[in-house]
Amino acid sequence: MSQSKPRIDWVDAAKGLTMTLVVMKHATYNDAAVLHQVPYLFNFLCEFTIPFRMPLFFLVAGLFAMRALKSDLRTFIDGKVLHFVYFYLLWSVIQIGLKIVLPHDSEWAVSYRDLLMIPFEPFGLLWFIYELSVFFVAMRLLRDVRKPIVIGFALVLYFSKLHTGWTIPDEFAQRFIFFVSGVYGAPYVFRMAEWTRAHMRQALAVSAAMLLAAGAIVFSGAVDLRPMELLTGYIGGAATLMLVVTLVARGWAGPLTYIGSRSLYVFLAFFLPMAATRTLLVKLGFHNGDLITLACIAMAVGMPLLGYRIVRDTPLAFVFVRPQAFRLKPSAKTADVAATA
Repeated sequence: MSQSKPRIDWVDAAKGLTMTLVVMKHATYNDAAVLHQVPYLFNFLCEFTIPFRMPLFFLVAGLFAMRALKSDLRTFIDGKVLHFVYFYLLWSVIQIGLKIVLPHDSEWAVSYRDLLMIPFEPFGLLWFIYELSVFFVAMRLLRDVRKPIVIGFALVLYFSKLHTGWTIPDEFAQRFIFFVSGVYGAPYVFRMAEWTRAHMRQALAVSAAMLLAAGAIVFSGAVDLRPMELLTGYIGGAATLMLVVTLVARGWAGPLTYIGSRSLYVFLAFFLPMAATRTLLVKLGFHNGDLITLACIAMAVGMPLLGYRIVRDTPLAFVFVRPQAFRLKPSAKTADVAATA
C-alpha cells in the first residue's frame, strides 16, 4: 500500500519556517562561540523566537496526528515508530561518527561512548525525532482518555519544570502540551487559517499585535514566569501561523513551502554544511557575525535539499528515504481496504 499524505501549503510553509528558525538558532550560537562575537541581528531573532519556536514545531506536528492515532496498530507502528527509529538510529551513527573522525567546531564533544548511549540519550538535535515518536506513542495510549484529563496531565508536566538531566523525559514534560494542543486543537487551527485567508488585512494587524505582545513579554523578562512562557508560546505560535497563511495566500511563501515539504532532509543533515561553511568563511578572513550566520543558514538549509536530489535515485538514497526492507508490510485487511478504495 502506498498512500501519500495530503499536503496543505500553509502547513508546509509553517514547517519550513520552524525548520529554518531551528537552523538559525544553532548557526547563531555556534558562530558566536567560534567568532567570540554575537551576531546581533540573528541573536535578537533567536531570543525573540525562543518561547514559540519549538512550541509551534510540535503543535504543527500534531495537526494531522489524529489520523495516525486512529489507524490500525501495524500502520501506526510503521509510520510513527519505525519511521522515526530508522532515521534516529541511522543519523545518530552518522553524526557521531563524523564528529569523531573529522575536526569540528560544534558545542558537542563526542566519543565512542555516545554510540552506546544512542538508545537512551539522544545526540544533539536528534532528540526531536526521538521525542516525536514518544509523543505519538503516548497519545496512542491516551487516545481513549477524556481530553480534559490528557490536557490536565500535559499541563501538570509543563508546570513541574521536570529536570532529570535526561533529555527525553525533560523535553517530554516541557513540550507535550504543545503536541496535545496540535492534536486536539487542529479544527480550530484550520478555522483560524480560513479566517486569515478571508480577512488578510485584519489578520496581519492581529498577528503584528500578538508578535509585539510576545516581544514585550520576552524582552521585559516576564517570560521567565512559567505561565507567561506558556502564553507566549501560544500567542507567538498563532501569530506566526497567521503570518505564514497570509504569505502563502499572497504567493510569497514558495521557498518556505518547499523547505517544509522536505524538512526531514534539512533536519537530518544541516549540521555538516553549517559547520563547513563557518569554517571556510573564517579561514577566508570573514569576521562579520551576521553575514557568516546568514551564509551558514543558507547553506545548512540548501545543501541537504540538494543532497537529497543528488542521491535519491542512487544506492545512497537510504540516508533520506527509508528502504522497503525497513518497513512493515500492511496487514491483509488494510491492503484489501486500500485496494477497494
